[in-house]
Amino acid sequence: MDASSGTLVPAPPQPGPVEAPSPRGRGRPPGKPLSAAELAARRANLAKARAADQDLIYRPTRRRRAASRANIQKAIAWRRSPEGNAVARLNAFKHGLAAKHLPELRARLGEAPEDFEEHHQRVRQVFRPENPEQRCLVERLARATWRRIRLFRAQARYEATAWRGMSRRAGKSRPTLADFSDRAFEVSTVLCEARLVENEAWKLEDRIERILEALLRQRAREDGAEGR
Repeated sequence: MDASSGTLVPAPPQPGPVEAPSPRGRGRPPGKPLSAAELAARRANLAKARAADQDLIYRPTRRRRAASRANIQKAIAWRRSPEGNAVARLNAFKHGLAAKHLPELRARLGEAPEDFEEHHQRVRQVFRPENPEQRCLVERLARATWRRIRLFRAQARYEATAWRGMSRRAGKSRPTLADFSDRAFEVSTVLCEARLVENEAWKLEDRIERILEALLRQRAREDGAEGR
């Protein structure tokens, strides 16, 4: 009641409970499929974005240039850091055909640190070097034969990974003719890598034979010197 006029004045409305916003911010529970109207609205927005002037959207403003320079400097600083250098030097790693005995590459190839030492011990057990020259040749032989073992193991891993990737990207829908063409090209690329493996295997085989010949010549000289 208004005290001056004696008339009744309605009380102000009391605030009701405030609903918390939905996780998506659109009042729709998460996981609920979009309605036909929502799908149509999103398609319309996507078509509008594609029809917009690209030069206007990506025009080089002062703010964008500053952000690009800051990102470049951040990337350069990370690349020069020990962590960034350790990661970046493996960027070209594909199948490990020319991989050295680095811990990071061993992990990529699924090798344990003691695998090479065990193989080296087996080679020493077979040839039993008796002098520094023989020990050096046996060391070279162990490394060459280990690279050959690693070669085919890495190729098998590379091909299995490639097929898993192709299967995952293929999905479940019926492929078009263009899809068939793309997939055939990808398989041909994998086969080209297999030819590289064959070439590398021939090179290693030639190297192993030359090491064996040198080892035999050295042992023959040793035996000839002992016979005299």
